[in-house]
Amino acid sequence: MGVLSVKLDEWTVEQVHSLGEMGGNAALNMKYEAFMPGISKPRPDSPFEERLDFIRRKYELQQFSPCNEQNASSLNTCLSSAASSSGFDKKSYEKQHTSNRLQVLGHAFRNSWRRKEEQKTTTKRSSMMGMVEFVGLIKVNVVRGTNLAVRDVVTSDPYVILTLGHQSMKTRVIKNNLNPVWNERIMLSIPEPVPPLKLQVYDKDTFSADDRMGEAEIDIQPLISAAKAYENSSITEPMHLGKWLANEDNTLIKDSQISVADGKVKQEITLKLQNVERGELEIELECVPLIQ
Repeated sequence: MGVLSVKLDEWTVEQVHSLGEMGGNAALNMKYEAFMPGISKPRPDSPFEERLDFIRRKYELQQFSPCNEQNASSLNTCLSSAASSSGFDKKSYEKQHTSNRLQVLGHAFRNSWRRKEEQKTTTKRSSMMGMVEFVGLIKVNVVRGTNLAVRDVVTSDPYVILTLGHQSMKTRVIKNNLNPVWNERIMLSIPEPVPPLKLQVYDKDTFSADDRMGEAEIDIQPLISAAKAYENSSITEPMHLGKWLANEDNTLIKDSQISVADGKVKQEITLKLQNVERGELEIELECVPLIQ
């Protein structure tokens, strides 16, 4: 089952009823975060690795759930003690629980009928607040540049900026080289909805603004779709999953294959840089879907 956002996605009536039966986020968090002694829940601005580790421990391994055998006996004791000492009122809890469910259902229905234009605004605002949902990770290996543009008399000091949604990272600078070899691996999280991967090449300057040396844009949705299909398949042998053909409508130097080998879904791409007099960029992509 995939992950749906209450604010960003359109819900069917069946999905809303299903959420109501489960009790909503409050009830699910009571289950999946029932046993967290000494563990601090990551904030939206916490490092990505910390948030990913917490998500896997919470949902995949269920380390904080009473369903975990290590937590079951201790948690039952804690709950029994807390109920007796606090005068737990079952009727009050059920009344509050019903109220929370109605609020969740009403919120979901309102967002189900929101227009696409409003959803785009909400997506942008939510992203800026750190409330972004992720569908996986993408590992980008910036391999090399070829015949790049001259920006410093006879050469350049190139580096690459990678942007995916609101995330930006850059490679190291390679001095005095029009055919730089970076072989530098950068990992980015994939937000939903999936934006294109943007690459910008710059010449590093010390006493003035860095000069542009071209740019490129890649649609990573086919790679993500192939990776998800592979996760649900029984494929064990290396094979090609798809092909991105070079033509007049894109900037590919040659056809790009999406393939699986050693359990990894990858794509090799060679692009002609845009808005510059010359230059090519070679990269390798690997998609790692989040386990739902």
